[in-house]
Amino acid sequence: MTDENSHATEVRERWTRPENAPALDGIRAALAGGGDWRALVRAWTLPWGADNDLAGIPLAGVGLGGVDLTGVVLSYADLSGCDLGGCDLTDAFLTGTDLRGARLVNATLTRANAGLCDLSGADLSGVTADDAVFSRARLVGTRLSGASLRRVKFVAAELGDADFSHADLSDAVLVAARTAGIVLDGARMEGTRGGAMRR
Repeated sequence: MTDENSHATEVRERWTRPENAPALDGIRAALAGGGDWRALVRAWTLPWGADNDLAGIPLAGVGLGGVDLTGVVLSYADLSGCDLGGCDLTDAFLTGTDLRGARLVNATLTRANAGLCDLSGADLSGVTADDAVFSRARLVGTRLSGASLRRVKFVAAELGDADFSHADLSDAVLVAARTAGIVLDGARMEGTRGGAMRR
């Protein structure tokens, strides 16, 4: 855990350095306004030039609806209260990301790695998150009604009071997940493994 915590601190602190303030402002504006944020990230991360590295970025409350975030690295970022409705987060890295109270209605999280992230109180209604990983994540009071969650891994996740009504949990893995108060009205659960759940 020490290495993990030090990495989280490192990627968050880089955005707070005075010399990086212009890059942060430009990237944040491009994300919110539909600009070419990938080109800005690529220029900022020279000489290696990665165009998807937003790890640790502070974006709390920013409106990002509909932005193409495929393959983006948002590990340990602060996206609490963000509007990510309709965003494409296919293959995104959301490890340890703060998404408390965020809105991800109809977003795509196919194959996203969201282990250890905090989605408490978030709205993921209608998301497509097939083959995603939410192991050890917090989804307390999270709304996932009508979501496609086929083969999703919720291993050791906290799912208390989460709303999975009419969600497709076919072949999902909920081993060691905490499921007290979970809502499963109309949910599809063929092949679902683990969890003390009742519909």
